[in-house]
Amino acid sequence: MKTREWGADDDLLKNTIADFEKQIIVSALKQTRGNQSKAARHLGTTKRILAYHRIRKYGIDLRQFN
Repeated sequence: MKTREWGADDDLLKNTIADFEKQIIVSALKQTRGNQSKAARHLGTTKRILAYHRIRKYGIDLRQFN
């Protein structure tokens, strides 16, 4: 069986998914005026995952929602 090499197409997919996820998070934060608990509930996740993992991962500045 031949092993598949990761290539540029795979990076493009990962980056596209990450960009989409960031847009969804920013949209939820805008709708909730930066309220992370409400945004997390809206997205079907927990505040901990949203605040400590995703917001940090994407470098989202929460001050823009105040």
